[in-house]
Amino acid sequence: MSSYRKRKSKINSVGGKNTKPGSYTNEEDALIIKLYDQYMGETNKWKIIAVKLYRGHKSIRERYVNHLDPTIDRSDFTNEEKNEINNLQNNPEYFRKWAEIAKRISVNRKQGRRTELQVKNYWNSKDRSQKRKNKRSYERIHNIMNINHIVN
Repeated sequence: MSSYRKRKSKINSVGGKNTKPGSYTNEEDALIIKLYDQYMGETNKWKIIAVKLYRGHKSIRERYVNHLDPTIDRSDFTNEEKNEINNLQNNPEYFRKWAEIAKRISVNRKQGRRTELQVKNYWNSKDRSQKRKNKRSYERIHNIMNINHIVN
């Protein structure tokens, strides 16, 4: 008998019914915004909206907070924001705490707030490009010096 076992798929349910998998449609996005405005004062608004859309309440909340909220500023980061993100990432107290960093840089903004996904994506993109740059410079030095004939 092989050690491979099929993993049972997890069935998500909302109100006893299975949830819809996959991407959100434009119609669902519009409905989330409408229902959010309607149930804004409710403490369990995400669960109420989830039942109406047959989606998970955590998924709906994340969709609204990170993508649909009208207070999100989608413009490029300013140099001041980039510097603050870099400084906070180098501080052990804030290392990889994207939500805390997003709150810090959004405090005195007039244009809107930044999401934790925006901050995380900026940092990871910067970090990835820095690693690529370092790798290319190593390869360039290696090719110039042609170390193979020295080692052998």
